[in-house]
Amino acid sequence: MKYYLNILGFFLFSTISQGQSFIFNQFFQPSLRINTIYTHDFNFLNKDRMHVGQADVNCIIPIKSQLKLKIKWNNILKLKLKKATKLKVYQLFWNFRPKMLYLDLKYKDPSLANPFQKKAHFAYGFSTGLTGVHLIAKPFKKPKLFFYSVNIGMMEDVESIQLTPIPSITAMIGFAHIRNLNFYWYYGFFFSYNNGQVLPVPFFGVQAKLTKTIWVNITLPVQVRFSFKVSKKIKLDLSAGLSSFSTAFGYQNPSSSQWERSIFSDLRVRGALTANFKLSPQAKLYLEAGCYAYQFPKFRWGKTTFKMPELSPSVYGSLSLYYSFKKPLLGSTIDGIILF
Repeated sequence: MKYYLNILGFFLFSTISQGQSFIFNQFFQPSLRINTIYTHDFNFLNKDRMHVGQADVNCIIPIKSQLKLKIKWNNILKLKLKKATKLKVYQLFWNFRPKMLYLDLKYKDPSLANPFQKKAHFAYGFSTGLTGVHLIAKPFKKPKLFFYSVNIGMMEDVESIQLTPIPSITAMIGFAHIRNLNFYWYYGFFFSYNNGQVLPVPFFGVQAKLTKTIWVNITLPVQVRFSFKVSKKIKLDLSAGLSSFSTAFGYQNPSSSQWERSIFSDLRVRGALTANFKLSPQAKLYLEAGCYAYQFPKFRWGKTTFKMPELSPSVYGSLSLYYSFKKPLLGSTIDGIILF
């Protein structure tokens, strides 16, 4: 199921923080993925300037799976074929992702108070949680998937970790309806809590094959992507969507000389070109270049008086190396049902 469910990554495990293109089915695949991304602000509009670097390692491990076919012979003898069989397939995964963030913020006016004391800011964190996917298949009906995830994580610097850090929580639940190899649609609900900020978001999307080599993926409200197959080993993606990151930081209040904790976040509108290279049946390399056309930085949590940065459009580049250990149980089962 190479192209099944290669969306919604924005939601899962807070990967919205990366700003890269996402592939949903990799979150249900025993695998290891190394991600790096760097954003450079050329200050095209002569405003404040901010450079950002991010890196993480995502490890996905299956912890429970089941494939069970139950046959009710009495219903077969009574020719009640729709009730004669019941297929039960599910997999449960544990994921762990250590990550780090580099941020360098400089105001156009050097006399303004800088939240990071005019130095490069480094933060470290992790996210971990459980993700499950269940196949709902009935005789003579198209299969559908029920998926869910619950994750907890944090991103802190050396000072803020000593000031009662608060973990962030994300949760998601949804259904994907599979029509054939070329089309499916999905919907669900996403919930996030991040240091006092609560975000409930419903989502809806479709993926369709337009031609032999072109796919379109639309996930509202977060991403639109067109994929072009160049060869058996190379694929190009054009995408536009939303991205964000947030980090806690500690600062010394000038009026009280006490260390306090605050949150800096940045919501961004991005466009990108991604090249996907298939190195082997199990390994893939992703190279992405893009632009954050609009950025909406914000300080929250605490009584900070720092000026909100006014930023020009920024460019970014990313590199990801992905390695899958084996094909997931659910992927093999769905392939078999659809092709049958």
